[in-house]
Amino acid sequence: MAAGLASTAHPGIHTRLWPVRLAAVASAVLAALFAWVLIEPVIGHDLYAPALGGEEPQDIGAVETAGVALVPALAGWAFLAVLERFVPRRATLIWTIVALVVLVATMPWSGTFRSDGDHVSLVLLHVVVAAVLVPVLAWSSARRPRTSHTP
Repeated sequence: MAAGLASTAHPGIHTRLWPVRLAAVASAVLAALFAWVLIEPVIGHDLYAPALGGEEPQDIGAVETAGVALVPALAGWAFLAVLERFVPRRATLIWTIVALVVLVATMPWSGTFRSDGDHVSLVLLHVVVAAVLVPVLAWSSARRPRTSHTP
C-alpha cells in the first residue's frame, strides 16, 4: 500500500505546477496592464512603440500591452517545460539564463522614439513583466521533483 502511494505522489506534484505557472503568466500580463494604466491614463503619456525601418511610431494600447506580455510569457512557460523534459537537472538554470538574455535582447535599445518618456516606459514594461515571470517560473521549476532513473 505504501509503495502505491509513493508511486502516485510524483505525478500529482507535476500536475500541481500548472496553476502556479498559469498564475505567473496571468500576473505578468496584469502587471504590464497595471504599468500601462499608470503610464497612459494616470500620468497621461501616450505610449508609442519606436519607429523602426522608416515606419511611423505605433500607438500602444491596452490590447497591445496584454498581447506583448502574454505571448513571451507563454513561450517562456513552454520553453521551461521542454527543458524540464529533456534536461531536468539543469532546466531551472538554463531557463533563467535564457530568460534574462531574452529580456536584455528585447529591451528597446534603439529606434526612433517620439520622446524619452516612450523609451523609459517601454523599458519599465519589459522589466515589470520579467520581474513577475522570471522568479515565479524559476521557483516552480526548482520545486519540481526530478525524476531519477534508478530502479
